[in-house]
Amino acid sequence: MDLTDRLSKSRYVKGLRCELELYMAVHHFELGSPPSPEAKARMDTGTRIHEIAHGRFPGGVLIADDHFHFAEALQHTQEAIASGAGTLFEAAFAFDDVKIRVDVLRRLSGGGWELIEVKSTKSYQEVKHLYDAAVQLHVLLGSGIDVRQVTLLHLNGDYVYPGGGAYDPQELFAATGITTEAFDYIEQVPLEIAAMMAMLAQTEQPQAPEGVNCKKPYECEFYDWCHADEVEPDLSQPVEFVPAILKRLDELRYPLCFADFETLNPGLPVFPGTSPYQVTRVQWSLHTLQEDGTLEHAEWLLSSADEIPDREFMATLLDALPAEGTFIHYAPYERTQMIDIACRYPEFRQPLIDLIPGFHDKLVEKMAERGLSHADLHPRHEGGLLAFDLGTRIVKDGCLHPVFGPDSKKWTIKLAISVLARDLPPYASLAVGNGDQAMIATAEMLDPATTTERAAEISAALLEYCCQDTMSMVMMYQTLLAAERSAVQ
Repeated sequence: MDLTDRLSKSRYVKGLRCELELYMAVHHFELGSPPSPEAKARMDTGTRIHEIAHGRFPGGVLIADDHFHFAEALQHTQEAIASGAGTLFEAAFAFDDVKIRVDVLRRLSGGGWELIEVKSTKSYQEVKHLYDAAVQLHVLLGSGIDVRQVTLLHLNGDYVYPGGGAYDPQELFAATGITTEAFDYIEQVPLEIAAMMAMLAQTEQPQAPEGVNCKKPYECEFYDWCHADEVEPDLSQPVEFVPAILKRLDELRYPLCFADFETLNPGLPVFPGTSPYQVTRVQWSLHTLQEDGTLEHAEWLLSSADEIPDREFMATLLDALPAEGTFIHYAPYERTQMIDIACRYPEFRQPLIDLIPGFHDKLVEKMAERGLSHADLHPRHEGGLLAFDLGTRIVKDGCLHPVFGPDSKKWTIKLAISVLARDLPPYASLAVGNGDQAMIATAEMLDPATTTERAAEISAALLEYCCQDTMSMVMMYQTLLAAERSAVQ
């Protein structure tokens, strides 16, 4: 088999992580899973970020040929360079069995060129960024391009979006020079390429290396194929409960308020006054269980992107919570979000402290980390709402089942639901079925281009999803309470 140009910068990075992934991508690409809607949304965001980055370089020449027309892209790249173009976008080069498309290639005033890699992260991360920058440097130098600078152009965490739909490309990005790191690493690149090409020439596929993480920093496209023979845990097996852990349920005071939050943290800010990847709270659901078994539900979902929704989120939640009882969440996330809001908005600090004993110490600790004064805050020592983490306090150590893995190391809410809330409708039946989908749906709902009818449809789906999350906790609690009572008898 002719292996010429079998590598690209993305395949090179795959080969560094897992030889099997690279082998499959070259020889059996048809066995890969198509990108999930969540992955596609991330790719679409990355494409948009690259397009915005072009605005930093007025007059740049785009090599528009797609990956099906790489030969044409090579030709048009050489023509643009020969014509004296100062900046090229998506310039194409091939060398040493590797073909690349360079995000930005800029001619330097003092001679030579600058290789600019555009990323959607907020900073330089070696494990994510060095290797693809280095392989591009290797190909460019081998192609006769005098590269003198290597720069990572990433999102600027200090940029504040003013609203209005447009982003200032000069302010949205920050640049980090990685010239030394890239030039230091390229000595290894030809050796790695040669090893990859030799591996690809073998008729027998390689084994995945021990310890490789198939889901980080991204999920392998062949994950489903590679793990097809794994036996799924038998959900019908009964859960083994630890009575001493279940005893912690006795701490709870009625009414029991089961809460779940949904957030948005887009790389390209949506709300005026926010920065890239700033977390904003966009939705909450609350199921309140009375001691007599009465169950009530309250909910809130933002309606527009005109302003940061955090204040309305917290104000409506405080109105919905009772003065006494237990605030139940599944993991620390809800608590950390409330602390972050309190840090950002002083008017919520003392009310939250007065409502939830113990909140004071966590808030003060976080405020001190951020250099915020907390001298005027006074703790509450009794009464109010007890904060209780159902996942960490009960499920993690108190429920043993194969679905949680050895020693219950995996105890996410979705896994817990599968064995502790068996009668809950499957999330796959919902229009929005997980947190990533909720973020994508929320962004679509807020997009000015979304029709009123479609936005209403998305709103209903989001409310149904968040409502099911808190209902699942009610059902899990009831299962756990029944198990505790059974253990006592």
